[in-house]
Amino acid sequence: MASFLNNLFGSPYEKYNIKAEPKDPLVWSRPLVRNHCGEFSMAAVQANMNMEDQGQVEVGTDALFVGVYDGHKGDTASIYLRDHIFTELLRLIQQNNNSMNEDILRQVVDQMETGFIDFARYRCQQHHEVQSSFVSSGCLICIIWRGTLFVANVGNSRAILVSQKGIGQFKRLVVKQMVRDHNFLNPDIQQELTELHPDHNNRSCYQSIEVKGLIETSRCIGYAYMKNSEFTKRRSFEIPLSEVVIPTFTRPLLSSLPDVYSRDLKNTDRFIIFGSGGFWKLISNEKAARVVSTSPRDRIAETLAKLALEKGAAKRGKKYRDLVEIPKSNCVSGNNGNRNSGFRSAYHDDITVIVVYLDQRPNREGVMPEINSYIGCNNTVQQSEFTNFYNNANV
Repeated sequence: MASFLNNLFGSPYEKYNIKAEPKDPLVWSRPLVRNHCGEFSMAAVQANMNMEDQGQVEVGTDALFVGVYDGHKGDTASIYLRDHIFTELLRLIQQNNNSMNEDILRQVVDQMETGFIDFARYRCQQHHEVQSSFVSSGCLICIIWRGTLFVANVGNSRAILVSQKGIGQFKRLVVKQMVRDHNFLNPDIQQELTELHPDHNNRSCYQSIEVKGLIETSRCIGYAYMKNSEFTKRRSFEIPLSEVVIPTFTRPLLSSLPDVYSRDLKNTDRFIIFGSGGFWKLISNEKAARVVSTSPRDRIAETLAKLALEKGAAKRGKKYRDLVEIPKSNCVSGNNGNRNSGFRSAYHDDITVIVVYLDQRPNREGVMPEINSYIGCNNTVQQSEFTNFYNNANV
C-alpha cells in the first residue's frame, strides 16, 4: 500500500495530524458537508482586526457554488460580494433559460463592480466617508452547473483542479491552476501593465502603489478612487497621505476584469482547492494537492490552513504552537506599521480554504443533498437561494 501511494503522490508518503496541535482561537472550520459532487470542507483563519476574507458555499440538488472574497483594508467589499453575487448569478442564469456560460460570469463580476462603486460614491457624497473608496476585495467564484465547471477570478485568490491520470502503478496527479492570480509580482501581470500603460507617468504610479503597499493586485472589486477620476475631482474628496499616488494618474490604474475558465468535469477529476491570497502566499499548488491526496478527509481544509500557519511561523523563526497565544491585529490590513511580532498579521494574512471533492456523481446512491448555504466563520446553516431558483424554474 505504501509503495502504491508513493508512486501515486510522490515520496515520501506524508501524513499530517492537526489534532496533535493546541487549539487555536483564530482558526474556524466546518466538518465535511455532502453535495452532489461528493463532499466539501471549509476553514478560515483570522489575522486582522476584522475578518476580511469571506467564504461561501451554496449547495443545490444538482449544482454547487463556491465563493472566496479576499478583502483589503476592511471587510466592506468582501461582505458586499458575499451578500449579493450569488443571488445575482442565479438571476442571470434564469434570464438565460436556466443555462450557464462564461459570459454570465463576466456579467455578474461587472455588476458587482458597478454596484460597489455606486455604494462607495453614495458613502462619499452623502456621508463624507471617503474610506469606502479605498477598500477592495478579490473575487473568486466557481459554479458547477449540470456537469460543467465554471470559474472566474479577480485578484490573488486561486483555485486548482487536481486530476488523476494513468493506470496501476503509473497513476499520477495532474495539478491545474484554472485562472490566473493578478499579483503585481507576477511577470505576466507586470508585462500586461506595461503594455496597457506605456507612458512614464503611469509606470511611476504602479511603482508607487507597490512601494507603499497600497494593494498587491492589479485587479479587484472596489478601490474606487484608483479607477474613477470623479472621486479625486470632487472638492470634498481628500486623499490621505498614505494613499497618495505620485504622479497624478491619467487613466484607471486597477481593473475588475475577471479571468474565466470552464470545462466539462471528467471521471479523472478528483478535487478542487480554493484559497484566498493569504493561503497561497504560504503554500504551493503542488504541496496543497499532495496534502489533500494523502490526508484524511475529516477537516482537510483545516489541515491545509494550519500547514500555512506553520509555514508563516517558520519564516519568523517560530513554530505553529507559538502562534496560538498571539492575538489578531488591532488594525485593518494595509497598515504595515502594525505588522510587528506581537500580532498575527506579522506571520500570516487572513486565510480561507475550501476543498471540494469530485468523486461522486449526481444522485449516486439515491441520496439528495440538502439545499443549504454555508458561510465561513459562521456555524449557522441557512436555506440557500437555490431553493427559490428551483421553485421559480419548476425543476
